[in-house]
Amino acid sequence: MKIYRSVTDKFSIFLFLLFCPILAANPADPPKLLQAIPLSQTAIQLQFDGQLQSEVAEDLNNYHIAPDVQLEYALLDPRLNRVLLLTSPLEVEKTYHLTPPNSQTGIVITLPPVNEITFGAGDAVTFSGGLQDTTLIVNKDRKTRNNNAGAEPTLLCDPTGSVFFVTFDLYDAFEDMGIREPTQVLEATISLHVQQCETDAAQTVIFRRVLIPWREGRGVSERAEDNELTYNSALHRNLPWNRPPAQAMLSGIDGDNESDYNGSEDVAHRIDGTCEIQGAGKPYTFKSELLTDAVRFWVANPDYNYGYLFALQDGSAPIVFSSKESDDENLRPILKIRYQTVN
Repeated sequence: MKIYRSVTDKFSIFLFLLFCPILAANPADPPKLLQAIPLSQTAIQLQFDGQLQSEVAEDLNNYHIAPDVQLEYALLDPRLNRVLLLTSPLEVEKTYHLTPPNSQTGIVITLPPVNEITFGAGDAVTFSGGLQDTTLIVNKDRKTRNNNAGAEPTLLCDPTGSVFFVTFDLYDAFEDMGIREPTQVLEATISLHVQQCETDAAQTVIFRRVLIPWREGRGVSERAEDNELTYNSALHRNLPWNRPPAQAMLSGIDGDNESDYNGSEDVAHRIDGTCEIQGAGKPYTFKSELLTDAVRFWVANPDYNYGYLFALQDGSAPIVFSSKESDDENLRPILKIRYQTVN
């Protein structure tokens, strides 16, 4: 009897080892759809809980939207496990049922008349990856002005003249969503998180539109490489600032017209807004009607979107903000836009 059991056990182990690779090779359960957000009349963003194969995610035959919605294109963002569906026009506040790939269960979607999207870096934003930011460092000894800090987890403005730049690429997102009318933009705000401030007194940070192209620095407080932001130039050695560091501000130049971007000035003469900073460890919202106007201008003129320069106006201590390289994605710069979903 003992011999029989021993042989049986060995045979069971043999069968397990034989079929184990086959079982392991079976595909896991397909990713589930977590949410479907109508962004505009012709764009829906789908968020899945795992990786999708492009041949599945971008096959229009795998989706169905009822009633009477035609699917025109599907684009997979494998990094964020998202799919952007482009469709025939949806009606505002009408109930639709969307069925995703590998599922018999649909999800209800409704397009609101007003929506909100965020731009930045990381999983927490609607559109990720179109953010550039970097610090132009002006040292007190004035011997190392060509330094930059484009790969650091922080941004800096200080009394010595160090400033930082932030820009969000809106073009592809608005084009894909079918948002082409500047008047659809209702409000825009920029959120920046303060990591460190060496005073409890209130200090004022201003923001001005940048009017010539610049290149984010790849260094970490090192001497800039070619085609990087420096004290002397926006694109190292190729495109000098008219008055280093990005301080040419001609009267009447606001950034509202294409002619303002003709290279005769670095940043807009007009200050688009201010934000009072008092205390660290929290986010601050930069907002103004002029910031909203700037986003409207960039929707109509995407080639002139060079973002904003942030500088310390009133204050005696450096202010350190979180950059897009921050380990905590919730602390990274964010542009929030509230807009009408219908032209």
